[in-house]
Amino acid sequence: MNTPDTRPALQALNALYARRAPIYDYELMPVAPLRREAIAALDLAPGQTVLDIGAGTGLSLPGLSQAVGPTGRIVAVEPCETMMRQARQRALTDHLATPVDYLPTTAEEAPYASALGARRADAALFFFTHDVLQSIEAVDRALAVLKPGARIVAAGLAWAPPWMPMSNCFVLGAAMHSILRMDGLDCPWRHLEARMADAEVERRWLASAYLLKGRR
Repeated sequence: MNTPDTRPALQALNALYARRAPIYDYELMPVAPLRREAIAALDLAPGQTVLDIGAGTGLSLPGLSQAVGPTGRIVAVEPCETMMRQARQRALTDHLATPVDYLPTTAEEAPYASALGARRADAALFFFTHDVLQSIEAVDRALAVLKPGARIVAAGLAWAPPWMPMSNCFVLGAAMHSILRMDGLDCPWRHLEARMADAEVERRWLASAYLLKGRR
């Protein structure tokens, strides 16, 4: 696997999120209701395996763990080492009963086989992972290890219609603070939706955010 020193984009990503890590949980508090809705939309059952792609500081881990229980499994993908350390600490502090496999790498290079073996995952969550969703390689790599019919849920920022300037001011400010790629904000879910069945997109927060749900 390439190291951050030889990957300018990954180096920039690590720098961005390492700076945000100390206050990341506080920054994401306003989106907690949307996170709960996204996890609920996965319709997980005890014993299932779920991918948490772009896991950040592990804010989704408690909800995912509650859904799949001690017989389930969570595979958490996060390239920022600082964020991943906080995710591991959260799992310990919250005494998560569910085993968590931590993959400290990019979604394009995530070694899912090392965590899943011959098994396939039952669901995948992409929560505020705009840069990941703009990478066809990252999307295809994740979907390749999902079972047919697996549930997929994504949520994040998106441009509102042009007649909603206040919403777009919010999106612009948040995006400049949190993502590397500004392209694709008009339809962040396009690569994922094209590979899904029964895909449904709902807008939230005066159209400044979206919730995509469907199946592989």
